[in-house]
Amino acid sequence: MAASYWDSHCSRNLVSKEQLDFSHAEDRLLGLTREHIQQLNAYFCASIAELAKHLKLRQRVAASAMIYFRRTYLCNNFCRMDPRLAYVACLYLACKAEESLLAAKHLVVHAKTLRPKWSYDVKDLLDMEMVLLEDLDFNLIVFSPYRDLAVFLADAGVDVACGQRAWGALNDSYRSDANLLYPPHIVALGCLCLAASAGGVDLSTWLQRLNVDLNQVAAVVSELSSLYMQHTYVISTDECHRLLDLVYQRWDSAAAAPVGERVRRG
Repeated sequence: MAASYWDSHCSRNLVSKEQLDFSHAEDRLLGLTREHIQQLNAYFCASIAELAKHLKLRQRVAASAMIYFRRTYLCNNFCRMDPRLAYVACLYLACKAEESLLAAKHLVVHAKTLRPKWSYDVKDLLDMEMVLLEDLDFNLIVFSPYRDLAVFLADAGVDVACGQRAWGALNDSYRSDANLLYPPHIVALGCLCLAASAGGVDLSTWLQRLNVDLNQVAAVVSELSSLYMQHTYVISTDECHRLLDLVYQRWDSAAAAPVGERVRRG
């Protein structure tokens, strides 16, 4: 495992706003708006968290799975790869990477328990795992902001309430683009600053001691503030299916799905 974030491949996985804007090009041609795509990304990240909690997995496992999901769809489209299978496969892969091994059959049972209409089986899950590994270029190490936030909370000496708000903001950050755009310590600082601002805690003196780009920290705060203003709730499962089915209907009417696409889009 890499000694630090900057020595690993993870620092090269950060993307720009422009790269995000160019993702999901085919989905947008088929009628999904930027807001729809954000809603679907947030829905499936929330679904990963829900399934991980149901399985009593560590938060770190869920966090890695959400990063895998978001990275996968930087180079894929919902119309070609069904996210209803991909999100479960991302969690399965994260279990292996984070040494929380879970049998595929056990995961499938729990996925069907939470989503009775989930139509995939163990073979589909294992096939999708191989697809994900290829799309992720076998780079499975994820440096999450959780350790950084713990260090910052201890150093800043904020109260318990502020700390709880910061942890909540960090969990919510996975429903935004923040973890794709900024390194972990910047995301952690942004969550702490947002929590401090909400509680009337002044961190200005403490922040001046840190060797960080405060413009990036402010950008994370802005990203999370936009998340709370625009997506205060996660769309329903029915709405998720409606959006995806609409895309698939338009995709199928435009051209027949290529042979072998069953796993990528069921």
